[in-house]
Amino acid sequence: MMCNFFSVGHGLMNAHRWFLTLALAVGGLSATAAAEDEYRFELTPYAGYRMGGSFSDEENDIELDIRDSAAQGFIVNGKVRSNTQWEVLYGRQATDIEAAGLFNGDSLLDFDIEYMHFGGTYLFDGESVRPFMAMTVGVTHADPGDSTYGSENFFSASLGGGWNLAATSRFGIRLEIRAFMTFVDNDSRLFCESDAGAGECLILIDSNTLTQWEARAGVTFRF
Repeated sequence: MMCNFFSVGHGLMNAHRWFLTLALAVGGLSATAAAEDEYRFELTPYAGYRMGGSFSDEENDIELDIRDSAAQGFIVNGKVRSNTQWEVLYGRQATDIEAAGLFNGDSLLDFDIEYMHFGGTYLFDGESVRPFMAMTVGVTHADPGDSTYGSENFFSASLGGGWNLAATSRFGIRLEIRAFMTFVDNDSRLFCESDAGAGECLILIDSNTLTQWEARAGVTFRF
């Protein structure tokens, strides 16, 4: 038995393509911005490790976990003032959902979870090392591995902090830890399927938020 994870439809299934297009457009501005002393945009492809994310299945009386695994994505920043930036974030984790156990849980299904967010960054004073804090809001896009079941979306927010390390005026390293909070409806039925008018669901969720943590590192290109 399987079903969808968060039901809002397919309207944002390909939203990450819009984020990628935006990043490429920012890159196209490099020829103009490079002629200036100060950079105006940053593009940071990153790799990280995402942890956490669990919910209780009230109907089957089991705890379900999103398996910890690698995550990838990119961040686009645009300068507003010397210490503030707007931020566009896209991150993806290809993993699975497992039944929690003493050691290794049983995998129930493959599962991709993506974050598509917009927000801002505050940079603290510094030269070669600048601490920062970032906050974003947007959409959590969840896609079961079985294409029979549609992907779904939920509202989410993130809060993070880290360090920008300047290798040169145009390149740097971004180190960060970020928390993602996805807001779920309590007593929602997840992973449902319908066959000839009859339907059944794998999970009756008993929670209000789904929280994940991500540690990441990326190379920053400044234009």
